[in-house]
Amino acid sequence: MSLVVGGKTPIMDLAELDAMSFSLVLYANVALQGAVHGMQAALGALKRDNRLDESGPVASFAERQRLVRKDEFDAMEQRYASGAGSAGKR
Repeated sequence: MSLVVGGKTPIMDLAELDAMSFSLVLYANVALQGAVHGMQAALGALKRDNRLDESGPVASFAERQRLVRKDEFDAMEQRYASGAGSAGKR
C-alpha cells in the first residue's frame, strides 16, 4: 500500500491495513512533507522573533553533529592527515 498524506488514498492505521492483508506500507513523501513543515516552522520563528537558538523548533547542534557522523569524519581526518599513518612507509 502506498499512502500519501493529503493524497487520494485514505490514511489508515497499521491494524486496518493488516486486516486487509497489506504487509508493506509506503508512506510516500512523508519525510519530505515533515522536513518542509520543520523548515517552515523554524524559518517562521526566526522571522517572527528575529532570532533562533536551540530552544526553538530546531534539532540541537549535538544532534546535527550525530546525524552527519561528525566524529567519524574527525577520526578519518586524523587517520589520513598528511604525515600520519603509514603513507610512504614500505
